[in-house]
Amino acid sequence: MNGMSVAPTMKALVFEGPGRLQLRDVARPTPAEGEVLVHVHRATICGTDIRIVEGRKTRDIRYGYPIGHECAGTVAEVGPGVTGYAPGERVAVCVVVSCGECRDCRADRENLCAGRITLGYHTAGAFAEYMLIPAQAVRRGNLFKLPDEVGLEVAPLLEPMGCCVNGVHEMHPERARPPASGRPSDADAASRSLAILGAGPIGLLHLKIARAYRRHERIVMTEPLPHRREAALRFGADAALAPEAFEPAGTFDDVLVAFGDTSLVDVAMRAAGKCGRVSLFAGFDEEARVSFDPNLVHYQQLRLTGGSESRRRDYAEALALVRDGSLDLTGLVSHWFPLGTHEEAFRTATQRLGLKVGFQVAE
Repeated sequence: MNGMSVAPTMKALVFEGPGRLQLRDVARPTPAEGEVLVHVHRATICGTDIRIVEGRKTRDIRYGYPIGHECAGTVAEVGPGVTGYAPGERVAVCVVVSCGECRDCRADRENLCAGRITLGYHTAGAFAEYMLIPAQAVRRGNLFKLPDEVGLEVAPLLEPMGCCVNGVHEMHPERARPPASGRPSDADAASRSLAILGAGPIGLLHLKIARAYRRHERIVMTEPLPHRREAALRFGADAALAPEAFEPAGTFDDVLVAFGDTSLVDVAMRAAGKCGRVSLFAGFDEEARVSFDPNLVHYQQLRLTGGSESRRRDYAEALALVRDGSLDLTGLVSHWFPLGTHEEAFRTATQRLGLKVGFQVAE
């Protein structure tokens, strides 16, 4: 080799275009000023990742880079000027990196910051052996150290859980964290029932959060797949119904759409009772359009909300709920795959053969 050093490489699932996700040997990043290199241990597949690979999401997506954003690992290397992080520390990532200066950021809406970057979309993602955390993300506090109570096998779920926490707060902005007594407060008395349409990973996360917050006396879920209905019951739903068995009779205080099927929007609107809250939490295809009876909103005085991505404080709240034992994420990931079997992993996730599906990149 004539004394020449060989640049280090790593395995990465490179997105090369719709339907083309390839395992490649690529250059391992070297952290520059202010950056942190994370050795990825676990990374889970988001519904958005599926839409990217299938070509149904194209906004902000780059070709030639690994995707993936739900992850946890250990610090591999820190760049010059980085303080507060050391190699070997266990970390997880809040992926929405805001500017901190715009109107939305100042109004506590950093998840809607027009200048934000989303790690795994705008940057190389987590479906790789290593992931580079940009200096802006490190500086803004998006790299969270994991307490001993939170294992690497559940930590990737903090990212979608943070998004769900944001959705809950958008649905009921007048509420703060769960009451210290563990019992609903007087302000929660108007939300005794909750319907969650879809018992996939997002719906089940919302179920677990609802049970942790203890604001609903009755939670009903709808789901076409029997094994996911069984999971819903196992995780605390009072009832889990096939969609055809669910009668949207205007009786629920809160209704949440947790699966991006446009037909569920009308179902949700008809399921909500007087002054009910309806959350269109799920992501829909870019060309999706819906129709519903506007008189339901008018005469029932319904409140329609959404929930997109998460703020750092939502992520911190999710981490706190797991750390203190209020919420147990065990069992939500049904399948772990090595990066080399990515086709089987995405097939399992796309065909909804289990619950959450992820990659075990390292021990």
